Amino acid sequence: MEKGWLQKQLGIIIGVVVCVCVFALLHYDSVLDTEKVDVDKRLYHVGVILDSSIMDRGWNQAHYEGFLAATRELGVQIHYKDYISDDQVEQAGEELIAEGCREIFGTSFGYGEGMKALADKHPDIYFFHGSGVERKENMSNYFGRMYQARYLSGVVAGLCTKTNHVGYVAAIPIVEVIRGINAFTLGVRSVNPEAVVHVRWSGSWVDSDKEKEVANRLLDEFPIDLITYHQNSDVISFEADKRGVRSVGYHYDNVGEHNGSMVTAAVWNWKKLYIKLIKDCIDGRFHSRQYYLGMDDQVVDIAPVFDGVLNEEQKQVVQSARQRLAEGNWDVFYGPVYDQSGTRRIREGETVSDNVLLYDMNWLVQGTEGNISDGNE
Repeated sequence: MEKGWLQKQLGIIIGVVVCVCVFALLHYDSVLDTEKVDVDKRLYHVGVILDSSIMDRGWNQAHYEGFLAATRELGVQIHYKDYISDDQVEQAGEELIAEGCREIFGTSFGYGEGMKALADKHPDIYFFHGSGVERKENMSNYFGRMYQARYLSGVVAGLCTKTNHVGYVAAIPIVEVIRGINAFTLGVRSVNPEAVVHVRWSGSWVDSDKEKEVANRLLDEFPIDLITYHQNSDVISFEADKRGVRSVGYHYDNVGEHNGSMVTAAVWNWKKLYIKLIKDCIDGRFHSRQYYLGMDDQVVDIAPVFDGVLNEEQKQVVQSARQRLAEGNWDVFYGPVYDQSGTRRIREGETVSDNVLLYDMNWLVQGTEGNISDGNE
């Protein structure tokens, strides 16, 4: 009988303990030592540094929409610092860390020094440098193989031009921009070997007045009937609209905003990558590395070509090129490739390494008109 009584008492005790635990879980806030914790303070905080508006119809808006998708998918809270110049990155990063951010993204190439300084000072915070080229133990860099989408948009441009003169307003003479010019030109000339791509420089990612000036200078100097650009927004496309000139957009799908004058655009889709990078850090799976993702990873693509721009045969040419890239069996910089002077840079049957693509492409391909050195003036 004594053994049965003990078992009964033990059962009662266990039941009470279980009830207490369940009550504590259901009313977690009320058993904290401090006052009730606000729901927002239990969220995972992510900081994002941008160089202009999150609604710029281009580079920054593409990033913003990727982070917005991550917010919806993961329930994280995103803190934005926009209109941040290169020399303000450290201050912006410190403010984000003070706001509780455990993971910080810098989305401009020029943020490199500031991001490295922050990573050194805060080894317990994760940093990601978009379009960057350097890494640290707690900092990765990431970018997409946008040259693949550039090539495809060049194919569309080559099929569209009637004058065989295409304009290209470039931003800053760094490898990223040069790589894009070359890929676009190779795409143009793959379907139109007589076409020439005229390159001029604005000297900035964001300078509307300068962009308009350079675009108009190109249109005045050459019989250009299609123009593209490498700046943050679609200012140049609106300027081309006024002069009855078609355009190829960049960063973001603004085709519907231009009444058919923008024929397509090379676009980013950051959603999947941002969800992965944020979740990896939450789950403790951060590894310092370089992410360089292409069409097969669905990070880059072209916007659907505007209806009526291409005939069925031309659409098939674009689709075939897209398919080759998406399958990963072929890439843009397969030789033979020649530079402006006619010097062979890539031999037939060969390609260039990612190291060359990211750090060492300092020449323009055959078919371009303009000089890299002009971008340094």
